[in-house]
Amino acid sequence: MKRALYLASGISVLFTTLAFGHIMVHDTAHIMSHHDGSAVFLIVHTILAVAFGVLSLIGAYFLLTGWRRPSSN
Repeated sequence: MKRALYLASGISVLFTTLAFGHIMVHDTAHIMSHHDGSAVFLIVHTILAVAFGVLSLIGAYFLLTGWRRPSSN
């Protein structure tokens, strides 16, 4: 049962990450098409979106593969 929960959680995180990436691409394109925003804001927005996406994909990978620390027992 625990393995099934890890698998379901990993798939959920994977799909959520893909949706987040899709929204961020459209949001960034919208910001770039309206030049009234700051270039610094656009750069920080893009860096944070990429960092959150990468960390989320790493979390999904660990959930799907069942990676855990070795037991000290």
